[in-house]
Amino acid sequence: MDVTSHLRTALDAAIALANGFGAPWTRGRERVPGDREHDREIASSALLLATWRVPSIEDSVLDEVAAVAVVLYRALGELAGGDEDAAAATVNDLLRRAGAAPTLTRHGDEPWHLHFAAPGADPVLAWLADLVTGVAMLLGSAEVTRLRCCVAQRCDRFFLDATRGRTQRFCATACQNRTKVAAFRARSRADER
Repeated sequence: MDVTSHLRTALDAAIALANGFGAPWTRGRERVPGDREHDREIASSALLLATWRVPSIEDSVLDEVAAVAVVLYRALGELAGGDEDAAAATVNDLLRRAGAAPTLTRHGDEPWHLHFAAPGADPVLAWLADLVTGVAMLLGSAEVTRLRCCVAQRCDRFFLDATRGRTQRFCATACQNRTKVAAFRARSRADER
């Protein structure tokens, strides 16, 4: 699979959205559900990765975004765990739920490009269809092995390994640093004994 910039941004946004709503732990902090404004910020930040025109997210749409994101997180877990059959079933359900329907679109003088939502769909739900389609395209590709879960303790975030040798183990430098500091402290305590 040739990872186009559109596909890569859709994947990055899908993973960010799934992590934001589905990961129990993020970089050492436990997720505290229920804060509507924080949830709206998570959704907006994820969508901002895919578009510079983030539409306002109404409460009724935010609930759907959160529900899709949690299922998307589960699909990423199935995929990263090697259970492609379960991931395919979950992603197919999400594609139906998001109303994914490939459509060639043009905005003003821009070139034609694909969107994956039916014309007239709610803008936020249309972006969900794009994000879920990005994950579906990853599932059917050789690049699927780049999807990883952070190995740091108290971090359950997924990420795409961007290294040439496919050696990335942490979702962010913060997790790598926390792990190194914990290992250093453990060695120091062992030396004191």
